[in-house]
Amino acid sequence: MGNILQLLWESACQPIALALQEMEHPKGSRVWWCPVGRLSALPLHAAGTYDNKGVLIEGFPDLYVSSYTPTLSSLIASRATAVTGGSGLRLLAVAVKLVTQSQGRVIQIEEFIPQSCTEGTGCSPFKSGFILHDNKKLSLRDIMQARLPNAELAFLAACHSAAIESESETPDEVLTLAAAMQFCGFRSIVGTLWTMSDEDGPVLAEKFYKHMLRHGLDQMDVRDSAEAVHLATESMRKAKVPLHRWTTFVHVGI
Repeated sequence: MGNILQLLWESACQPIALALQEMEHPKGSRVWWCPVGRLSALPLHAAGTYDNKGVLIEGFPDLYVSSYTPTLSSLIASRATAVTGGSGLRLLAVAVKLVTQSQGRVIQIEEFIPQSCTEGTGCSPFKSGFILHDNKKLSLRDIMQARLPNAELAFLAACHSAAIESESETPDEVLTLAAAMQFCGFRSIVGTLWTMSDEDGPVLAEKFYKHMLRHGLDQMDVRDSAEAVHLATESMRKAKVPLHRWTTFVHVGI
């Protein structure tokens, strides 16, 4: 992973970072990646030079807060309809049946947002959809065809939720579960590029929601979600979590 991240930094991301600095793009501000083809499967947000212990020497994580978008039009649509405030907030939590770590994440979220959580059981991220408690499948196709004008945030704490589906006849089109959620109306999505460690999910969720709710439930703003992911993974870096574990988490949308 260290070699991959250094190659990404030297060949692609460092020139971009230098160009942004020349444009006086402030350190710590947002950058949106819109990669195509196989580049979509790589952690551009984590590009940099690391030592043999996985400590960042120089790279993108210390410069900017990264987000991804499958298309520019979907990002423009999300930004045009964004709202501020969390009044009337409702949350649907879907946990993997009989998986302790997943149930633990739901319990943690309920502690942050009490009396607003409806829980389903069972999910199938590998088959690009959700299997609900009544055994009905909410597929990627169903999600993309839905219209959810008030949907704000989807936290997909499951493996491969932001991974490209497969090689296809249109390799420049990025189709992921996270992208499908954005297409149907969700403005911000948290996902993973590959398999995540079970122990990392609760840690990331706790730090993410603490930042999102730092000003109270009524002041929660979905536009803070990219920074929340950035700070959560930064804390994982400082805790010396291995590169392949924290780099899997990405933010999609506004």
